[in-house]
Amino acid sequence: MFTFINNEKGVVLVIALMILALLTVLSLTAVLTTTTDMEISTNYRASQSTFYNNEGSMDIAAGTVRRTIELKNSTFAGSLGILDTNDDGRTANNGISDTDEAGTDPLAVINIPITDTDGNGTADFAEAIMGVEGVSAPQFTVRVDLNNNGAIDRGDISTTVTTTRRNPPVQLKGFSTGFATGYEGGAMTGRGIDFTMTGDTDSAVAERNSQSSIQLVYRCIERSGGGCL
Repeated sequence: MFTFINNEKGVVLVIALMILALLTVLSLTAVLTTTTDMEISTNYRASQSTFYNNEGSMDIAAGTVRRTIELKNSTFAGSLGILDTNDDGRTANNGISDTDEAGTDPLAVINIPITDTDGNGTADFAEAIMGVEGVSAPQFTVRVDLNNNGAIDRGDISTTVTTTRRNPPVQLKGFSTGFATGYEGGAMTGRGIDFTMTGDTDSAVAERNSQSSIQLVYRCIERSGGGCL
């Protein structure tokens, strides 16, 4: 009634094919996992690089506020070697600022708007930093030439900076404030002027189109002889 098939030829081939298929799936999974991990690592490295370069640009940007307060007029850009060569209302892209005052090019290009809307001889940016009511500081850019080739390319980190002055100035107290403001040899003002600065990286030139946004608060402590720390 029942017929038993005792011929088992071909079973080894079937088992081998099953094991081969399993190994293929495991191999593909390992390759995909490794590729994904490499992409994650590459993107993380790019994002960290963009973040730290953006942070470095913001360190440079804060100096423009300090210098503007010290000079108190529209010549601050020219004093940094930044000129509006084509008369378009913005400083030239080839304007190099010696931010560390070492006499050498720090590879950072600062592009500051020098428009004078009310025509009183003082740039809008300077007026906003000095606290003129109704005037907002125009955005400016900081470009770090990482390739040191003088060209705008993906070797650069370009940051757009927005500066906002907080009014009124903060009255500071304590001996440390007096020391910082030049108490010895001059009257102590004890005032601090706070600025909020936000820097956004231009993803068009950043590595792998990465983006970074950093916000910092810069406090100018007025010195007795003028200017700030």
